[in-house]
This record gives sequence, C-alpha cells and structure tokens, in this order.
Amino acid sequence: MGRFLKVLLGIIVLITGVWYFLIKDEHYQITFSSKQPPGVIYNHIMGWNKYATRDIDSVSIKSLNPYAEIEQEVHIGDSLFSYRWEFEKNASGNTEVSVGIKDLNNGIVQKLQAPFSSNDFVKRSIKSVKDVGSELNILTKKFKVHSIKDTLIVGDFCAYIPLESNANMKARTMLYNITTIMGYINENEITLKGDPFLEVTNWNRETNTIKYNFCFPIEKKENLPYSSEIKFKTTESFKGLKAEFNGNYSISNNAWFYLMDYANSNGLNVKKEPVEFYLDDPHIGGDPILWKALILLPLED
Repeated sequence: MGRFLKVLLGIIVLITGVWYFLIKDEHYQITFSSKQPPGVIYNHIMGWNKYATRDIDSVSIKSLNPYAEIEQEVHIGDSLFSYRWEFEKNASGNTEVSVGIKDLNNGIVQKLQAPFSSNDFVKRSIKSVKDVGSELNILTKKFKVHSIKDTLIVGDFCAYIPLESNANMKARTMLYNITTIMGYINENEITLKGDPFLEVTNWNRETNTIKYNFCFPIEKKENLPYSSEIKFKTTESFKGLKAEFNGNYSISNNAWFYLMDYANSNGLNVKKEPVEFYLDDPHIGGDPILWKALILLPLED
C-alpha cells in the first residue's frame, strides 16, 4: 500500500511538472474583482499606454476579444513582458479579472523562480497590475451611471453632421465641429427645439471606432439653406434601455457598457448603436460630475 502511494505521488508530481513547465503558459497570475462591468475595465486597459507609469516605455496590443480578453506586450527598458487579461462576470455580479504574465526574455528562469520567490519579476508584475487598478478607481470616481430602465424615444427633425472617430475621442471631435453646425443654425436664424444628441450608426468594437451623427433638433421648415456639411433628417422613434449619466461627456461611453451588461443580465437583445442626449452645456463649466446625459441603447425589434 505504501509503495502504491509513493508511485501515485510520483505520477502526480510528474503530471504537475509537465503541466507547469510544458503546458501552463504564464509565469505568474494575478486575479482581482471589480464592481465595474467587463466593458468598462476592458476599455480602461485598452488605454494603458496613456496612463502608464514612467518606468514603462510602451504598451502594445497583440490580440483581443472585445470585453472578454486582451493580450498586451509591455516594454520596460530591455525587458519585454506579456500580459493576458481575461474578464468574466462571477456569481455575485462583479467582474473577475485574471492577468497571466510572462517574461518573454527569461522564460525558463521565471518558471523556476516565480512560484517560489518574490523576485523582481513578481514584484514588478504586482506593481503594474496595482497601478492599472488604481487608475481604474480614479476613473470610476469621475462618473456615475444609474436609473437604468425601458423608455420610448420619439423621433424629431434635426440638423446634423456625420462624424467618425475613436469612441474615446467623440467629445473632442464634436467640440471641434460644433462651431460649424451652430454657425449655420445661428446665421440662418433657425430655432432650436431640444437638447443636442449623438447617434451612433456603426461601432467597430475591435478598433473602438464609431461613425455617428452629431444632431441638433430644430424647427422643421421648407427650403432650408444649402450646406455642404450640414444634413437634415427626421430621426426614427424607438424603444430602448435608458441610463442617466453624470460626468464629463468625454467618458460617457462608459455608460454604454453598463447598458450592455444590464441587457445581458436580463436577457434583452439590444442594438450596439448608442444614443446620447446632452442635457448640460459643458461651455458653462462647473463640476463635470453635475453634468447630466441620457444614454440609450435601442432594443431589437
């Protein structure tokens, strides 16, 4: 019996060794949980290069599966590391984030050292993930998303400019173009009838680029003066999910992920064509957390 247990233990050790050295990909793994939807965390990590600490030279994306997985390469001096981030909702409704980290220059050394010692690679890995998490906490204090419910939006006549940009750059792109559309409206003494809004017509979630219309509801009348840049149309009425957003409109796309997460949790089919109504004028200034927008995702018919 004792000999059998020794043989069994030897087989287990052998299998574990083969799995660890030949099959297991990462050299170190870190997990943490967040109350934010997977999309918010995914979008935040996609922008790691923008807020990386000074010791990090660059972060490049090697592969991705939107809102589920990102693989990045991180350059620090002469060293090169791989970070594979995976996002999954857990039973409590939070997002479980798993980070598999590899030292691409010293793989064998880290396989031998990382499980048994807190070497420089392990310390750096923990610090990098903590830094990303700290920046996420800073971001999420800058906005609020709440009061998600069904709604009906009635179509309206509007003047608009078709635009295209990265989703994270939509506010800056609209700001750059607002003088064009407001100049046309003011010069032709056209009456505004409601709050400006954005309607996304196409969202490439792999590149996070969007095509969208920047719209201003106006009084409908015949023979509006021609403009090569300004278009006109009556928007369609639709049923959708609506959330209230408070914060700078440059980060209002985080509310899209709250609505997508709500739809997934409640078995609802939504079109990935967000609409945003801006109820406050950023030009007036003030604390952005007091700015309000209504964010919507149309329900599938």
